[in-house]
Amino acid sequence: MSPKKKGDDVVDEIIEFLRKNVNGKTLYTDEVTYSNDNGRLLGTYSDQKSLSNMFFSKTKYTMDKFIVSKEKVIDTETGEILKDERSSSLYRYSLTRRQSTGEVTGIMTHIASSSGWVPAESTVWITYDLKYKKNEFSWIEDQMLYMDRISIGGKYKPVSYRAKCRLFLTDEGLVYEYVPEFFDIDPETRKRTPSASTFPLFISRERRI
Repeated sequence: MSPKKKGDDVVDEIIEFLRKNVNGKTLYTDEVTYSNDNGRLLGTYSDQKSLSNMFFSKTKYTMDKFIVSKEKVIDTETGEILKDERSSSLYRYSLTRRQSTGEVTGIMTHIASSSGWVPAESTVWITYDLKYKKNEFSWIEDQMLYMDRISIGGKYKPVSYRAKCRLFLTDEGLVYEYVPEFFDIDPETRKRTPSASTFPLFISRERRI
């Protein structure tokens, strides 16, 4: 048997944590409020997410994230409801350990969605900076190119986001913490500008019976 390389121990710890504490779990996000377009658009969002279908080999690690969400967006000046929808989305993480550095990196892909408002499939995030310490697994998701977000008048604008993600255990069960940072995008130059939109910390929790 060849000796372990840099990063192997961390990978083993992450896999063991996911197998024992995450795979097959459903987490619930209570309703949160956010704003877009300098506060003119007000949105509410809640969801339940399932983390499952984990697969691990010597070179590849995959996991699915299935989200059923409820979202509503209102123009506070006109009272127009721009979005009021329940939808489901499937995302897939695909990761590998790099031989050159021992670091685990990869992608998260939006595989499919039932949303009738705007196509979201084929959106991809780079996944990196995976870390593990006792009962806590964290990583960063950084979107490639851009996605569509509803704007004033029911139009769409190109945006992207980067998020710090964390899965950890408490006495009440598993918690998923999601801290987003949004950017407006120039579609010609691909330049990112910090968005004026404000999004809260999203917390999803396991519900034990």
